[in-house]
Amino acid sequence: MDSLQKIAVCLLFLSVSSSAIDSPFATFICSDVKAEYNETAVISCICNKKITNMVVKRCENCNKQNSCLETIINTWAGNYSSEKGRIQLVIQNNVSELHIQEVKATDQGGYKWYLYSDNGQPNGCTNLEITAPEIEPNFTGYGRKLTCLSPIGHPQRQIHWFDGHRNNLTGRASLVSEEAEGGLTSLTSTLHETPTLTASEYCCTVLYDVHTKRNKTKCLSAHKAVADYLRFTPTPDQEIPKTMKDPETPKTMAEHVPIILVLIVLVLCCFAAVLYYRHRQRAMAKGNFADLLRTLLPVLKQHEKAEENAPNQEV
Repeated sequence: MDSLQKIAVCLLFLSVSSSAIDSPFATFICSDVKAEYNETAVISCICNKKITNMVVKRCENCNKQNSCLETIINTWAGNYSSEKGRIQLVIQNNVSELHIQEVKATDQGGYKWYLYSDNGQPNGCTNLEITAPEIEPNFTGYGRKLTCLSPIGHPQRQIHWFDGHRNNLTGRASLVSEEAEGGLTSLTSTLHETPTLTASEYCCTVLYDVHTKRNKTKCLSAHKAVADYLRFTPTPDQEIPKTMKDPETPKTMAEHVPIILVLIVLVLCCFAAVLYYRHRQRAMAKGNFADLLRTLLPVLKQHEKAEENAPNQEV
């Protein structure tokens, strides 16, 4: 980052020198700067004449009138720094640099320069853009309540909800914004699905920049949540797919009732068949015994007659 800023300063110096080398009046150019959150930003201005004094004011926006009210640097009063040295001005002949250490979201905006030299008093404005950290969302859920947390970022970012078929569910969600460190915010979006989770998959998208459409998306499988019961299981970061194949849905207790009834009927049928078989065996045993008695009865009668006739024959 520092090397790029030095290159930009050199280019600005060459531009100013070549365009105003013969000009008797003081002219200068300041470059717009983009810096990462919590890093050091350097805003450089180059003049074609030696700089004697500077006044720098912070603005809400360079294009907005009467928005430059707070004076952060005034060398006329011997003030070369502000905010306990976090913001410092360094002047070397015809180059001035405003060093802002550990930049915050509140540092973003315009900086109005009033440059003084022996050959004039020009002024201008430059913009500082802060790139906030783009942390992936934290996605959790219990039952039919889904929560998407974007812990830190610019207040301008947004949270959107989609299901597996790319239907926008954002209108059903509630959003809570809380202040975080350095002028950033923490966003929590909660989606309530009634009476149950009807989609196979839910996706939370944090939109960091409306113009460039930079975002991070995290999706959760609703059926995975039913299987695990306690928590959803997040999938890796991915773009919301155009189509999603529904995973196999685990059967509920109500869906198992017909199977259980069929098993009970089969068990009862088997038990009844066993009872009938035993009863038939007993009946067959009784019938065989009766037939045996009917067969033996004539034989026994003949034997008795034979015994009665035997004494008579002896006499």
